[in-house]
Order: sequence, then structure tokens, then C-alpha cells
Amino acid sequence: MPNRLRVPRPSLNPEQRRILTALASAVGMRMLGLFLVLPVFTLYGLQFTSSRFWVGFAFGCYGLAMAAAEMPLGRLSDRIGRRKVLILGMSLFSLGSLMCAIPPWLPPRIQIGELILGRLVQGSGAITATAFAAVSDTIERDRRSTAMAILGIPIGASFILGVIAGPLISARFGGVSSLFWLTGILGLATVGLLARFLPDAARQAAVPASLRAALGRRNLLKLNLGGFFMNSFMTAFWFNFPLIASGRYHLQLSQYHSILLPMLLISAVTMFAFSSGADRGLGRPLSAAAFLILLASAVLLFRPAAAGLDPTHLRAFLVAGTLFLIGFTGLEPVLPSQVSKSVPENAYGTALGSFHTFQYLGSFSGSAIAGLFAGLPATYMMAYLIAASSLGFLLMVSIPRT
Repeated sequence: MPNRLRVPRPSLNPEQRRILTALASAVGMRMLGLFLVLPVFTLYGLQFTSSRFWVGFAFGCYGLAMAAAEMPLGRLSDRIGRRKVLILGMSLFSLGSLMCAIPPWLPPRIQIGELILGRLVQGSGAITATAFAAVSDTIERDRRSTAMAILGIPIGASFILGVIAGPLISARFGGVSSLFWLTGILGLATVGLLARFLPDAARQAAVPASLRAALGRRNLLKLNLGGFFMNSFMTAFWFNFPLIASGRYHLQLSQYHSILLPMLLISAVTMFAFSSGADRGLGRPLSAAAFLILLASAVLLFRPAAAGLDPTHLRAFLVAGTLFLIGFTGLEPVLPSQVSKSVPENAYGTALGSFHTFQYLGSFSGSAIAGLFAGLPATYMMAYLIAASSLGFLLMVSIPRT
């Protein structure tokens, strides 16, 4: 039987690398604005009010604003181009960050209100969908999952950097407000990077696809729901992760890097394996496998003895966390890539906007449910995580092969 010649996939050219660098910087900065204040935001908010409800609302309204803004800005980018919307979104993010830094200077009666307003402005500069749509515009179809995985690197890195560096920076440089000053200034620098390296390319289609054409697709709805369950699982998992780290294993915040760094390094390798497989047409089965990996991580997080692991040994915790990151970072680039392949080119921004809207709604629901279950036996939380990952798996296997 004659050997088949394998046509090599095109590598990224220098222009594509510059565009990806600019996009990755913007996406990473957006996520850094969330993760940097994650371990210290509650303490910051309690400086301005005694109400934990308003502090929680100030923290959560960031994600709600992102959910509300993703699809409108994604659709706007289909009309006026990605570059303008990305610059607008990063400018709003920077403005909101600076607004969050100034409550200590204001009269006490308006401090918490101004912090909430700043968080809403931060979140309204939602650019994730537009950034992923820009990848779809500029990267060939058979390299798209790998390119989107590159956008996933700063997301993972910003989480590690944020959780580890946030408390250290705030302690060294005058409190939590210094974190908002930092993200605001770096956000403005990213605006300059986008303005310089992201081309203001003309849209290939004169008008974007109609909402019915962009969103009225059954496979897109399944992928959107997959994104919802993925992020709902993610926030619920991270809500419980530090509680178990401190309660069961007595880890201090300064010790988190000892388990987070190996988890990130392993998942970085597997993320590109997932992406490479998706580029070869295996996105559907790999997405289903990733949800099964998430299911396993949920069981091991709460019941490590089910796999023969000693619940008192840190190794069990490391295995559960590593499996979670393998599953999550596998889905993170593959699902939006599948979304972009399921709609016409003039609907990328709208479709990806709907996908990320579902994602952020999932983030909010996961954290809310985790908080609701916090006082109940761990079986309830484990059951929810199993249900979310199982539903995600069923959605992925129900998508027909293309």
C-alpha cells in the first residue's frame, strides 16, 4: 500500500506571532485583574463597610458585568472590527481598576458604592470573546486550537501569579489599592500594545450574520452549555480548594506555590496535547474526555480513598488538583475553537460572545452554589461537581461528528 504524503500544517508567521502576543497580553491582563485580588479582596472591601453582602456583591459583580458585556461587544466587533473593541474594552478595564484604587481617599458613606461602580466598569470591558474571534480571523483553521491554547497560557499564569503575588504586593506596597493601581497602569500599557501590533484589518463580510444565523444552531447551544458547566465546575472547585488546603492539610497561603506550580506545569503540557489533537479533528472526543477527567478530580478532591489514596497525604490533594487543571485547561482552548468552527466567519464575534457569556454565568452560578453548600456535608458539593461534569460529557458526545 503506497505511503501517504502528510502535508505539514503551516507554522505561525511573524505577523501572526505578534498578533497573538498582543492578544495574549490583553487576555492575561484581564484575568490578572481578577486573580490578583482574589485572596485579599474581602479584606479590602471590609475597610469600607461592615456588610459582607455588599463586599461579596462588589466582588461578584465583576463577573456579572463581563457576562452582560461579552456578547454585545463580540457582536460590535463583527461590525466595526476587533481592534477597536479590544482597545475600548481594555480602556474600560483600566479605568475601572483605577476607580477601585481610590475608595480610601473618598468620604466613608460612598466608599463601598464607588468600589462596586469600579468593579462594574472593570467587568464591562469584556474582551475575551473578541480576542478569540481575532484569533479566528487571523489564524488558519488547522492551527486555531493551538493558537487559542496560547491565549490560555496567560490565563493560567495570571492565576498562579495573582494568588501568590497579590498578598505579597499588597503587604509590601501600601495595601490592596496598590494592586488596582498596578493593574490599571498595566492595562493602559496593553492598550498601547494592541494599538501598535494588532492590525485594523477590514472585515471580510460587509455586515455580521443575523442573530438567528449566528446563534440558532443546536451545536452552538451545546457548546455554550458546555462552557457554562466547565466554568461552573471551575469556580465551585476553586471555592473548595483553599478550604481543603487550609482545613485538611494546614497549608498557608504562602505555601500554595508548592502545589500550584507542578499542577500548572503538567497541565501546560497536556493543554497543548489537547489543542494539537483538536487541530487534527478530535475536538469532540477530547472535550468529552476532559469532562470525565473533571469528574474524576471531583471525586478525588472529596473522596481520595476511592482511588486508594491516603486522604491525609498531600499527594492525594495534588492528584485531584492536577486532574482538575488537566481537564479545565484542555477544555479552555478546545471549546471556543469548536465554536468558531460551527458558525460562519461573519458570526465569530457574536457566537464567541454568547459562549463566553455562558461561561461567566457559569462562573457566577458555581461560586453561588459552592457558597450555598459550604455549610452542608461535602457529599452535596461533590454531587454537584459530578453532575456538572457528567452533563458536560453528555453534551459533548451528543454533538454529531463533522
